[in-house]
Amino acid sequence: MGSNTIHLLVASPSDAGLSDRRHAVVMAGLGAEVERQGRLGPELAERVADTVATMLQLARADGAEEVRMVATEFARLAPDAEGLVRAVRERSGATLRVLTGEAEARLSYLGATAYRVPPKTPALVADIGGGSTEVVVGEGTRPRLATSVRLGSAQLLRAVTADDPPSPRQLADAEALASMALEAAPQPNGPRVLLATGGTAANLPVLLGRRPAAAESGPLRLFDEKGEGWTEVSRLELTRASLLTRELSSAELAARSGLSERRARLMSGGVVIVRALLERYEAEVATVTERGLRDGVILALAASRRSAATES
Repeated sequence: MGSNTIHLLVASPSDAGLSDRRHAVVMAGLGAEVERQGRLGPELAERVADTVATMLQLARADGAEEVRMVATEFARLAPDAEGLVRAVRERSGATLRVLTGEAEARLSYLGATAYRVPPKTPALVADIGGGSTEVVVGEGTRPRLATSVRLGSAQLLRAVTADDPPSPRQLADAEALASMALEAAPQPNGPRVLLATGGTAANLPVLLGRRPAAAESGPLRLFDEKGEGWTEVSRLELTRASLLTRELSSAELAARSGLSERRARLMSGGVVIVRALLERYEAEVATVTERGLRDGVILALAASRRSAATES
């Protein structure tokens, strides 16, 4: 449950990775609501709890045996997040855990690197959300240093009061803000694999016409995840993506790419952040992926189950 979206992932853990992956998503915009009114409020909490209850019904009908739910930056900022936790428990009987920034970062790192980055290979994962970006340095699947930065695709656009599409001045201001914010992120020594996860990063290949968009609107349903889990995007391709978000409105981007208009609206902020990451870490290529926090949650759950089975 993030600042922009609520995601459901149903998958089967194995030694070869998470298989039988099925996914559902709702664009909820919770971060914008918290920033606008300073809290979630009881009505929104009830609506979100209803959505979550429907998602859990879908998951269990699809064979899910165990469920974990987590919330990110919007819930860390909302003073009444406990009301949402309570509403979710009342509607579904399940517990919603509000992650610390560090816990979110470490789980995102695990999900992005698992089955992709070899052991002892230096890696850096940036999880770009709507309200924050978690930057983690590690080796293989082992995180070493994690930082949560108040920098997200939606938050950045709100900070510069961006038009649709953003003006050149607004984008220049966004680029400056992103660059300054990332100064707080860890600066590792030597080259590393750079992975970017989160909705706007994962949808860069869609924006560039390299794969079809997933359904983010319409009836809530589970769909099979298809295609390669990781995609390399070069500086040149990021420049092309930046030009698209500068020249086309969210409605035009949506019509062109198949993204929902709400997702298309966020892409300009996400592109700015990914470009700032390449500059910060002097990288020519970013590997973007849908693998991230939700994968990390399932992998951590599977590991805890294995540990409990071994102890018993």
